[in-house]
Amino acid sequence: QELARMDPAGLKSLVRVLAEDARVTRGAFWSELTEKVLPVLEASSLEDLTAVAELYASIRAWQRLVFLSLIRKVRAETAVHWMRPPDLVRLLTVFSRAGSGSKELSVLTTHLFNEMQDRVLDDIEDFGVEDCIGLLSSMARFGALKTSVLQVIGREKVHPALAEGQLHGPRAAEVCHSYGELGYRHDTVFRTVVEEVLREHEELQRARVLGEELPAVSYSAAHLALITQALLRLKMYRGNTTWFKWGDRYRDLLDVLTRRLDVELPTMSAQTLAAASFVLGRARRGSVVLYKAMYARMMELLERSADAVDPPQDHLATFLHGLAMMGPDRQKKDLEVEWLLQWLCNNVYTFVLSDFIMVNRHLVMMRAFDREYLQMLVPFYCEPERMKQLSKTDVQELTNTYNGARIYEADIPDGMGRHFFWALGRQYQKH
Repeated sequence: QELARMDPAGLKSLVRVLAEDARVTRGAFWSELTEKVLPVLEASSLEDLTAVAELYASIRAWQRLVFLSLIRKVRAETAVHWMRPPDLVRLLTVFSRAGSGSKELSVLTTHLFNEMQDRVLDDIEDFGVEDCIGLLSSMARFGALKTSVLQVIGREKVHPALAEGQLHGPRAAEVCHSYGELGYRHDTVFRTVVEEVLREHEELQRARVLGEELPAVSYSAAHLALITQALLRLKMYRGNTTWFKWGDRYRDLLDVLTRRLDVELPTMSAQTLAAASFVLGRARRGSVVLYKAMYARMMELLERSADAVDPPQDHLATFLHGLAMMGPDRQKKDLEVEWLLQWLCNNVYTFVLSDFIMVNRHLVMMRAFDREYLQMLVPFYCEPERMKQLSKTDVQELTNTYNGARIYEADIPDGMGRHFFWALGRQYQKH
């Protein structure tokens, strides 16, 4: 009763303490809390609801009532059509995380992005370059390919800024990354960025050889990782034409990235580390020393995940996928995974389920796994609510994981093996 009588500011403070300070992540707790404070949510302003939903999203508490209350407020006030562009970007960022993290919220998110399309097409002059980059990032996170929005944002804001030399380094890399995520190929943009990266590297190398003062660098190893990953996704990493030698320049970028990692690895985020791992893995590059150093860096980031704005576990599956492909050999039994497995057990509820499944799949592929750990996870997967969330691909990957680890029905204790594989087969047939 006391919770239901809280004022919106008090609720926002309470959720902030629970989400940021205490890092409470159990879904049952947030479900019960949300039901009790529903009257407060319904009475909250758009600003307060956005802040609360932002906090819920930060810990992956995908409580439908919270996001439904927010979307109802947005619709009641027709807010998408009048709110300030930075506020709209913030709203879309929150829902892009919710929609990509929960199937239940994806429909609400889709409708919101449809409304955003009308606003951008009608009022593009209200949006600055930073706002447009934010829109691209949220579209990329949710996978909302709005070609007309991409065209108008590019034509009116982003591409002119790039051509005029106003878009460099992290912002240019973010544009390339978003285009890659959306599968939106724009040859002129990528050619301009790649040429600038390689020209900057040549100037840096020349200064080192001549013993001159080193010039300022706009593109770090982190930015190179995002750019090369986008080129890979868009299939712009092979083939040469008279207009631009894509294959040659892509190999040049990988050379620069590998050199930069030796020095800049301690500054890499989980997202950029995963991108670097994946592009090097696809090219079958990398040494034992390099992949061990990259793995150690990811473990550092996971250890500090409670304080991270962008949870490193979001990128762990991609990182391990790349690591499995990196040379010289796919099997990497020399990796120390004991700490990682314990961390996964303690943080399992902070993962998107499909990502968690793929993390274990890649560990098995590298032969860096523990049988008892995988056996212990079976009751977790068998919970009815979780089993219902499994997609057809999830079921296939789970089956491959346990077959790859040579764990069969009889190997799973307490008679759970038979039920586990039966439940997987039944869930597969439902799709």
